[in-house]
Amino acid sequence: MKKLRVGIEGGAGFTGGELIRLLLAHPKVEIAAATSSTFPGQPVFLAHPNLRGRTNLTFTRKLDYKDLDVLFLAGGHGDAMAEVPAIVAQAGSKLRIIDLSGDFRLKDQSLYPAWYAREHKAPALLKKFAYGLVELNREEIKKAKWIANPGCFATATALALGPLAKGGVGGVVSVTAITGSSGSGASASPITHHPTRHANLKAYKPFTHQHIPEIEQILESLAGKKGLRLSLVPISGPFARGIYAVCQVDLPKGWTAAQVKELFASAYKGSEFVRLVPEPPSLNAVNGSNHCDVFVTVQEGRICVISAIDNLVKGASGQAVQNLNVMMGWNEAVGLEFAGHYP
Repeated sequence: MKKLRVGIEGGAGFTGGELIRLLLAHPKVEIAAATSSTFPGQPVFLAHPNLRGRTNLTFTRKLDYKDLDVLFLAGGHGDAMAEVPAIVAQAGSKLRIIDLSGDFRLKDQSLYPAWYAREHKAPALLKKFAYGLVELNREEIKKAKWIANPGCFATATALALGPLAKGGVGGVVSVTAITGSSGSGASASPITHHPTRHANLKAYKPFTHQHIPEIEQILESLAGKKGLRLSLVPISGPFARGIYAVCQVDLPKGWTAAQVKELFASAYKGSEFVRLVPEPPSLNAVNGSNHCDVFVTVQEGRICVISAIDNLVKGASGQAVQNLNVMMGWNEAVGLEFAGHYP
């Protein structure tokens, strides 16, 4: 079978490197090219030393979009909205696009100035992108050609809360989520530089993180109305990979623990990558894999849901590959069958 030719914009970053690593092992695709403004003409392993000996691919400055079947956009926020109209004009409607930035996640263009500090440059395209959280939006993804890959906090939190929203649970849900430093990108900053992050915890963007509106958007879609509202406090953790999200909300009157747990069992029955676990999950059990482990408990009128993911795999590049598989009608686990590493 002829393999799909894929290109990657922004291949030198952490998510770009994970895409290259995953796609090199995917039996149905070949990487035509990957761009980098920092390493043009140089081997991929200079940015991603784990890929030394795995590929002879070198970075390019530009892609020939007409030569591609699928384009992954792994650049910064704001890049995709500026570039996609010209890309589509050049490549035509046949090109499938999976955007890993936040540029097409929100359907309402008025939210971008408030949450991303910029006006949207291509608002007419917002509704043409399907929201790519497979376990909660699989049917829309199957029909889509353009996918907005969810954010990492959004993935961990929405998978923890989606069954509750669909089941009719409402109110304000308190979320405390701790993330590894790789979520901030490959370039060091004061909060990601190892000496300041090691053995340290620091909350940031309390109640104002840009993933909040996309989480509320998917939860509202599942509920069919405004239901759960988010109170999110993200925390920078002293580790490289992973997101650990602790979510708490009031148990509706008259509900039982068995009802709550059945919502999760029903929602994720047959899902390849969401594992319902009998005790609070461990980051070590999911890191390096495309799994999300979810634990649910009910005590004294409160529901607590805890989820754990690898922010670079299920929270970014692995999810992008999963979206590609669903969009193409393939088994969604193709190229993602690995269990990850432990400990």
